Amino acid sequence: MLTILTPTYNRGYIIKKAYDSLVEQTNINFEWLVIDDGSTDNTESIFKKFINEKKINIRYFKKENGGKHTAINYGVKKAKGNYIIILDSDDFLTSDAVEVIYRYIDMYDNDKKIACLSFLRIHENGKVIGKTYDGNVVVSNNIDFKYNKGFIGDMAEVFKTSVLKKYPFPIFNDEKFLSEAIVWNKIAFNYDTAFINKGIYVCEYLNDGLSKNILVNRIKCPVGAYENARIFMDKRFKFIIRLKNSIIYTGFYLTSRKSNHGILTEVPSRFLIILMYPFGLLFYLYLKFIKKNIENGDDSNEKKVNNK
Repeated sequence: MLTILTPTYNRGYIIKKAYDSLVEQTNINFEWLVIDDGSTDNTESIFKKFINEKKINIRYFKKENGGKHTAINYGVKKAKGNYIIILDSDDFLTSDAVEVIYRYIDMYDNDKKIACLSFLRIHENGKVIGKTYDGNVVVSNNIDFKYNKGFIGDMAEVFKTSVLKKYPFPIFNDEKFLSEAIVWNKIAFNYDTAFINKGIYVCEYLNDGLSKNILVNRIKCPVGAYENARIFMDKRFKFIIRLKNSIIYTGFYLTSRKSNHGILTEVPSRFLIILMYPFGLLFYLYLKFIKKNIENGDDSNEKKVNNK
């Protein structure tokens, strides 16, 4: 079985779009596992209605608010499927998405080196989000393909549940935002991905979503931000990426602390931190300025640091 995992927070006003897309699937052999991350709107009553309609298999759980990454951890533990795709509550799937996923599961299920099937995300008009590529399927390391070769962009990943259970999202000082890349890249250190040149996941980036407010969210959650940057400093990433993330690491490290004591501890390259420290310090001052505006209520783009 496939698990479609949806972490949600106060998205009752838009969740029906995702529900309708799942009801319309050409293959309904899946469970829709919904983790409500402490919503205070009418999300719970909406899902009671969906469940009573008995059109698809829905399992709904509500937990204390902790951020999208904690909801994913919770969902991975509850999942019954051998594979998991994360469907954000403001997005939806094409009507043949499940059917297509199973087609490629049949092709790659026995390959123990492959942990993930990665499909394209598209806009409602069918336009691909990010870059596309030649060929139907490319089997590669996620780090080499997405970052070193420049195919950076949101994709629709279908992971083996057994692999996700081995790589839970870390929790940092009750921070409620953490980039999914921190786990996806850890998985890429040991597994390959089959990149499939087909769009199955439809999304638009709403103004109250995480993607639209990523800098504000990272400033509020600096430990997760610098830990994510630390992963990108690994020697498996090309040099320019490592260089950039040494600046990001320094900026967020200083944002999370009152001094730079310990900044060289457990980093892949102390040389890069020392080399780029002046730029990291400038980036920290910029983050400090933005943070001050947020605290003073001057940032009109500030949004709640919660789930999609």
